[in-house]
Amino acid sequence: MRTFIFALAAIVVPAVAIDRAMAADELPEFNITRNCNEEIGTAGIGEVKPCNNDEIEAKNQLAKRWSSYSASQKKDCVGESSVGGERSYVELLTCLEMATGQITTDPN
Repeated sequence: MRTFIFALAAIVVPAVAIDRAMAADELPEFNITRNCNEEIGTAGIGEVKPCNNDEIEAKNQLAKRWSSYSASQKKDCVGESSVGGERSYVELLTCLEMATGQITTDPN
């Protein structure tokens, strides 16, 4: 019985690790509208449109550069950008730029 459990663990653990690695290969999907509405509503200041524009621009930048980041950087920063239930492409991009030192000032 013990042998069976160890054999099963030897199969399951790598399979889970592969799933997580594959998940890091794709840019995560965040709900921009919901997050901006919550952010503006909670703060009680500003408008939703600039927030949406910032998030869309950050998502576009991430899509262009996603393959240049390591799997561990992606995993760490996706987790960090999702703290508190809010998921932000701006925070994700900032985290990855700080992790790699590839900070851009030109949004284009």
